[in-house]
Amino acid sequence: MGGCCEGPLSFDGAPLEKKTCGHRLPLGGPPSQMGLPWGCGCPSLNGHARGLLTSLITLLLLQLGSAQLNVVGPGHPITATMGKDVVLPCHLSPQRDARTLEVRWIWAKFSETVHHYHNGQDLYREQMGAYAGRTELARDGLSAGILDLRITGLRPSDDGQYVCTVRDADAYDEAIVDLEVSARGTDPQFSLGRYEAGGVRVLCRSAGWYPLPQLLWRDARGQHLPSVSQTHSQDQEGLFEIEGAIIVTESVEGPLSCVVRSSRLQQELESSLHIAGTNGTARVRCSWPLHLS
Repeated sequence: MGGCCEGPLSFDGAPLEKKTCGHRLPLGGPPSQMGLPWGCGCPSLNGHARGLLTSLITLLLLQLGSAQLNVVGPGHPITATMGKDVVLPCHLSPQRDARTLEVRWIWAKFSETVHHYHNGQDLYREQMGAYAGRTELARDGLSAGILDLRITGLRPSDDGQYVCTVRDADAYDEAIVDLEVSARGTDPQFSLGRYEAGGVRVLCRSAGWYPLPQLLWRDARGQHLPSVSQTHSQDQEGLFEIEGAIIVTESVEGPLSCVVRSSRLQQELESSLHIAGTNGTARVRCSWPLHLS
């Protein structure tokens, strides 16, 4: 076998040939002359020992790989509607049994616990009060490394970034999941204000939105008109009401439209109003009940 030196070097004082690497060469010369590899004379592993060493190294690498954790999120925002349920996806890759691991979902805004699971049990001592009774870890998928979290009865306050964390005795990893909650509000409603600046002050209001929408005015040609004022407020549930005002003068021809647009929902609601005469008398036609103030 390459790199070995075996057999006695002398017998009854008579020098013998030295067998190395399958060749017999005279003794006494330097390795370069004898064709010996550097380090000849050190024992090497036979075939059985070499195979055993390879198996041990492979086993060690497998054990090191199993100690590592790789947590994977969806890679895109999860969108859901207020009042509905949502599942935040998260899993281990490669697939691995997670039933004995510690899984903790955290709301990133305040670094507080949304749901905590460890060694087969859901632990609620550290859970945020806002999520009490509203979260569930998908138990049927844990053996396959699925760590999905269900949140029921979505609220605007649930909107934001969540962190799916996994820990065992030797490793830790996490993944980010963005949740976008939305709510569609009411159709825009008009109200007429006082006469001012040579025209009539018209108000448009819409409520029940999340997140805060845009309010735009359009004339009959679809051109945008500037608001003279715009305000918004948020109720106890976190829903937005928005109100805008415009001065309609005789220069505004045809119907006037109020548009409330949600970029998250990719929807807009529109109501139209037609005012004839703004110099003291107004005749109004609109597509929604009108309130006079």
